[in-house]
Amino acid sequence: MEHRLTIDRITPQTKEWTSKVQLIEKPRPRKSKDGKTRFQIAVVRDEREEQVVVVLYGEDIEKYADKLTPFSTYLISTAKVRVPLPYGVPINRFEWVIDKFTVVEEVKDDNIQDPPLLPPTRLNTIPFAYLHEQQQNTEFDIIAVVVNCGSIKYVGANNNKCREVVVMDTNVRPTILTMWEDFADTDGSILTAQVAEFPIIVAKRITRASYGG
Repeated sequence: MEHRLTIDRITPQTKEWTSKVQLIEKPRPRKSKDGKTRFQIAVVRDEREEQVVVVLYGEDIEKYADKLTPFSTYLISTAKVRVPLPYGVPINRFEWVIDKFTVVEEVKDDNIQDPPLLPPTRLNTIPFAYLHEQQQNTEFDIIAVVVNCGSIKYVGANNNKCREVVVMDTNVRPTILTMWEDFADTDGSILTAQVAEFPIIVAKRITRASYGG
């Protein structure tokens, strides 16, 4: 009989566990700073809306490309549980690594006995008037209208690629949303093509940073 647990009850010492979760974020794969390791992170949440990052490496990224899709519900069993690595702002005290030993089973829409989770409702949105009060390296969400997209530029000693996007909230207060690397290329190009229509976006898990000028 499976030992089904919520995210908060799963630690590196937990054995033979299963958790029912919904995939809510799945950014594109990335490479480590030294270029040697290819990885992909995603975010899942349980019925209590507790969240945890799941990480895939190398060939496992392609293996689960069609098996882990946004807003689908899964039973994940015995993933490796570890303390988060320092590649970003952690959202939980632990993270899960999905590999060849992990069991991932999709919960189908027609499963009456054990139905999929409902869409998430939790957003940590912040009005632009309070952005300056947010601590650096603390994540939050914004809902905004895109009013202008800058061109790609390269900054810093490492020539990091970025694109500055001007957005406004419901109070018509502007601010700059800086998109880096792949986001500047892919998502930035999409917004640039649509900017004349003033697209509305939800930007999740962003952080505030000091800006020269």
